[in-house]
This record gives sequence, structure tokens and C-alpha cells, in this order.
Amino acid sequence: RSRARTREGVGAGMAQLPRGIRELRLLLCKGAPSEGAKQFVIEKYAAIKGANPTLPFLVREMTGASPTLTARFDHGHEKAVPVAGLSSGDIAKKLSELKG
Repeated sequence: RSRARTREGVGAGMAQLPRGIRELRLLLCKGAPSEGAKQFVIEKYAAIKGANPTLPFLVREMTGASPTLTARFDHGHEKAVPVAGLSSGDIAKKLSELKG
């Protein structure tokens, strides 16, 4: 399967990944603002990695960090969106709306 084809769908309940994504990073904090992001990892990580096995998907937890989803696109272009206080579904929607 080609790289573009494997990125078309990422499993039940997850919107398609935008074209050109080369890496995903999810930064979490150790408190309540990250609860939705933690749930997103529990619910969606396996589906995203299953559909995109070569896509780096990094999840990091840091004390005092602002929960953020960052996508790196072709040519090193990055887009970051704050996800503090968002639900897992809201984060999936934000991810599907990212464009490089």
C-alpha cells in the first residue's frame, strides 16, 4: 500500500488525517486540562498507528505543559493547536481540520 493510501482512513470514529502529515506530537500535562487528550490517545492511537504504521506519533507528558497537538507536514511546516479542556472527539475534529 502506498503512503498516501494508508493515510486515507484511520478507523472507526476517527476523521481522515489531512494529506501531507509526516509526524504527530501530542503534549500533555499531568492535570485536568489534558483529560480529553489522554482519552484521545486511549481511543485513537491504535487506529491511527494501525492505518499509518510509518507515521511517527509522539505522546509526551510534562508537568505544567499546555496540552497541544502539533502536526508536521511536508517541508518541515508545522501547525500546532491547543487542546486544553477539549474532549477526545473535539481533538479528532481539530486534527482532521489541520492543513499544511
